[in-house]
Amino acid sequence: MPDHWKVIYVNSRAEKKVAERLSRSNIECYVPLKREVRQWSDRKKLVEMPMISGYVFVRPLALQRDKVLQCAGVLQYVRYNQGDAIVRDMEIEALRSIEQKGYFVDGAFGVNLMIGDTATINYGPFKGLRGVVKSTSSGELYTLAIESIDYCLNLRIPKEKKKKVD
Repeated sequence: MPDHWKVIYVNSRAEKKVAERLSRSNIECYVPLKREVRQWSDRKKLVEMPMISGYVFVRPLALQRDKVLQCAGVLQYVRYNQGDAIVRDMEIEALRSIEQKGYFVDGAFGVNLMIGDTATINYGPFKGLRGVVKSTSSGELYTLAIESIDYCLNLRIPKEKKKKVD
């Protein structure tokens, strides 16, 4: 049975290639992707880009941990509290939901959250995600830091779908 989800840093613009190499080595991995229209001088093209640049989520067996580091393009594990950063399954599922539904991750909360408040989303594809409000803009835009991956997401979520945690 695979261990917890972990996060690795990879070379710039190598997320998809690293994931492909890890998959060929039978290591479970995930790169959340978003679709963007890119403009070249002669054309526009719809491309899939990593949602979180420079990161690949991996779920190696205990014996595969070091094998991940031997894969071309992998720099190191993301560390947190002197150990590998652990990502909860619900956060991976939320990223998968964002990817599948094509949400544009952007921000506008309508509740009275202040910087430093802990908030839990209580409805929809992000249900159960918990984070700390890191910044606001004109009283309406919030950046929610997802604790277990130490990453900030800006989410557009209606007021009734989240609650402040005491």
